[in-house]
Amino acid sequence: MANPPRPHNAWIIYRCAKVEELTQLLRFQTDECHGAVSSLHILPTIVGKMWREETPEVRTECERLSDIEKAEHQIAYAAYRFRPMKKAHK
Repeated sequence: MANPPRPHNAWIIYRCAKVEELTQLLRFQTDECHGAVSSLHILPTIVGKMWREETPEVRTECERLSDIEKAEHQIAYAAYRFRPMKKAHK
């Protein structure tokens, strides 16, 4: 069996939501001929700045969603324990 995925933390939950939201906005505002896809590579940088400037309420909500996901993950994968893998020696 493959290793189960790690539960998302608050930042990842926020990032996923905002990247999806901004992607939809960019696709709505630009047509395919004008390079909507080429502007998508800057989204992680934009979302990172948005997260740093986000209100405590939004960050708290993301933490709450993260806690819910961790609890669901614990139920689904009761024996799961994160074990970082050491890099192979070259």
